[in-house]
Amino acid sequence: MLKEFWDVVQTVGTWSGTAITRDRRGLCLMLNGMTLGHLDWDGRLVLPFGSEMRDELAAPETAKLDPDPADASRSIFSIRTAADVNRALWLLRSAYLIADPKRNFCASVAAQEPGIQL
Repeated sequence: MLKEFWDVVQTVGTWSGTAITRDRRGLCLMLNGMTLGHLDWDGRLVLPFGSEMRDELAAPETAKLDPDPADASRSIFSIRTAADVNRALWLLRSAYLIADPKRNFCASVAAQEPGIQL
């Protein structure tokens, strides 16, 4: 799983305007200060899609809904295999193309963790 994790990180890092910062739970993947997704150390990719996109992704099981009701606008996807890397990159590229400055998931994660600044 470590190779798959880094394949995603290395690819996203080559996209124009992206930055990758770390926190206690994983890596925040950002575009010009906006969150594309959060990649937890265990391979769980959290995507802050709006409810419409989230529902479209969940219908064909491209991504799962976040089980936490407070985070209903988030989708999750687990990266475990090489095939998962392509799907994760597709999801992140979709987030890249529709990036919304109002959805800054990584800032909320950092606010919950003392000593983390983005």
